[in-house]
Amino acid sequence: MSASNVEQSDQDNIAWRPDYPAIHQQLSPVYQALANWRAAQEIEKRTTYRNALIALVVAALIALACQFSPDSASVSFFVILIGFIGIVIYLIAKLSGQGAAYRHLYKAEIFRRVVEVIAPTMVYHPEKCVEQSFFEESELHRSRIDRYQGEDYFVGKVGKTSLLFSELDVERKETSTDSKGHRTTRWVNVFRGIFMVLDYHKAFHGKTLIQTDVAESAFGWLGRKIQNIGGGLVQLENPAFEKAFKVTSTDQVEARYILTPKMQERMLELRNDWNERIQFAFHRSLLFISLPTSQKWFELHTESTTDHDAEVKHFAAQLLSLLNIVNSLDQNTRLWTKT
Repeated sequence: MSASNVEQSDQDNIAWRPDYPAIHQQLSPVYQALANWRAAQEIEKRTTYRNALIALVVAALIALACQFSPDSASVSFFVILIGFIGIVIYLIAKLSGQGAAYRHLYKAEIFRRVVEVIAPTMVYHPEKCVEQSFFEESELHRSRIDRYQGEDYFVGKVGKTSLLFSELDVERKETSTDSKGHRTTRWVNVFRGIFMVLDYHKAFHGKTLIQTDVAESAFGWLGRKIQNIGGGLVQLENPAFEKAFKVTSTDQVEARYILTPKMQERMLELRNDWNERIQFAFHRSLLFISLPTSQKWFELHTESTTDHDAEVKHFAAQLLSLLNIVNSLDQNTRLWTKT
């Protein structure tokens, strides 16, 4: 189910069908302020290029002067080389810093205001991410973690359901040594994508994991036997769900209580709408959702964008598609109370 198919509701307070002309008009002063900032940056960029050129000319003149000194002739080449390298480093640092500053401003001043308009019950923190403790608690990606980072953190409510999510980039470092003793270090992806945590409004006694089923899809009944080696495998009646997911739990009864036929259908629909690597975990009173993706979310198409309407629509569409997961899983229907 896409966000465009959901009617706006007073209950969840989300503008599922945003009024983009009104948003554009409301943000016009911000667009103008950003354009003024960009103009000032362009002036600073030209000044940077001019200063770099002056420095290069000075370095060349010094090197030329050294040519007339027998003791310094051999130094001239290194003077030019060092000067050139220094200027390149200066330019890269200066110009890349401007691009990063523009992205930061755009997210802080424009995207944050878009969130306030279309999802006023959500708060957007561009520089933050989901805490590592949540990621580890889910146990959906069991691995050593050596580098944990992320951005574009959202927290708030959709209807009655509290949730938080962000982009994450989680890696581990692997070091190998060849026969000659040469060491090689590489970073291995543990998880890259959107990680979401929802309040399920029920306290669970055990932990239930719904993970991508690789073994049964590839090896059939033999794969099912392999899956059960570690114990805790939960077998359900829906053949499509069994083929798509491997379910393990520390509480078999509770797992079946959670994974009703309707819930299984909804999870399969989410898998079809997103990708086959989506995974779920139920623990304490929380539902964890892992959405691996290779694309970057909530980013500008270009660092010098002037098509604000396209950027806002793209950002809003991504945000609403994630918020709509609450509706896809029917999380605002309270079948029980926390105990």
